[in-house]
Amino acid sequence: MTEEIKIQPTATEPSVSVPSTPQGLTSSARDGAERNDRKPTDSWAALLELVLSKKIPPLDTVQMLALLHYLFKSADRTLRFKVAEVVYRYDHGHPNAQDLFLACVLPSAEKGARRKAEKLFVLPSDLQVELMYDGAVNAAIEMFQVNRPLRSIPDAFRRYVVRGLSRGMLRSYFMREENSRIRPYGDVTAGHARKKVIPSTVEREIIMRELLEQVTQYPNLRPQVRATLQCIASLGPDFALKEHAYTASGDPDKWKRDRNRRPILDPDAIAEAMGISRPDVHRYLCQARAILRQAFNGDGRLFQIH
Repeated sequence: MTEEIKIQPTATEPSVSVPSTPQGLTSSARDGAERNDRKPTDSWAALLELVLSKKIPPLDTVQMLALLHYLFKSADRTLRFKVAEVVYRYDHGHPNAQDLFLACVLPSAEKGARRKAEKLFVLPSDLQVELMYDGAVNAAIEMFQVNRPLRSIPDAFRRYVVRGLSRGMLRSYFMREENSRIRPYGDVTAGHARKKVIPSTVEREIIMRELLEQVTQYPNLRPQVRATLQCIASLGPDFALKEHAYTASGDPDKWKRDRNRRPILDPDAIAEAMGISRPDVHRYLCQARAILRQAFNGDGRLFQIH
């Protein structure tokens, strides 16, 4: 016959009946624990100490795992809520506090998710139940991590947990991730249409790469000019470009030309890579600009962002 220890209620907490031996612990499990030179009631005594002293007792890894397993698998709902409330209210900073809280709350989340799905749908699918359970788990983790203070009303902790799990189930199921940044409009004509189309970065890179290949292989260029462009392409932006060399005179915050600066070609690096002089690089680039502007950007709209 299982004895029960009665925990006296406080002003706002109901009494909880705690069996003196773990529920669901079979004789073979007790014999196995004794064979391992460990008392079978060690974890149960720790549970009693937790509920009575409102503090998580010091346990080793094996004892903590045994306690978590019992709370998740065998403990009744009233005891789970009592342990979860003690952990949430009085020992929130303990390293195993969240594990104990979830071991007590997740069984209710699993049952609540299935019950909620059966109320909303005639024959709920496994996916529907899983989505609601996933939302309840996320809500339980958020509740513990946020650790909001509870109101001074009867059964405040149980009401807070049940309400949070229920809202998490529905929020997770009905939230559509693909519409997370879309605002609904009652009248579509009242919405502001985007006037500026933002081009795709990947598409822009592909277009620029193809354009660079066409420029460097343009047949109407002189061999020296084509070689200069091919050298620039082979050097790449890391070596063929440099920052504007503005003077240090005046107030830098008032320099209009220093705002939104863009890199320019580095003639010294190009000349060194080609083995020619700097004036020759400038001459070839000047010739290339005139020919390429007429061939690829005659209307002046090639590099405009629409």
